[in-house]
Amino acid sequence: MPHLLMSNDQPETAVAPTDSSPTDYSPADSDPTVLPFRRLGHTRLRGLRLRPFRGANPDLEPLRRQAASIIDEVLAGTNPEEADVREKLQWHVANNPGQPEKALLEHLRTVADQQESA
Repeated sequence: MPHLLMSNDQPETAVAPTDSSPTDYSPADSDPTVLPFRRLGHTRLRGLRLRPFRGANPDLEPLRRQAASIIDEVLAGTNPEEADVREKLQWHVANNPGQPEKALLEHLRTVADQQESA
């Protein structure tokens, strides 16, 4: 049976599983497959969540916001011919968490190196 996550804050809003579980199931039961979690303040996911690093230079914040905006715009593209570019950019973003300016710089360097070798 798959695990069912339910909020500690609002157990009445938990969705009952759609498989063959009993119909008299209640989220308050002590079923070991129910994993409680605390509900976050928001449910909307964002592309990038910038968290300042300890000792980070506050002068970098405008650059980080600008780089994050550029990355978001590129990743929002839907052109199938640019899918490989989006995939590579996502890789750089994943390998530079919280540093979109570094991710964008490394991505641009990779693209430039590929163009030089071609």
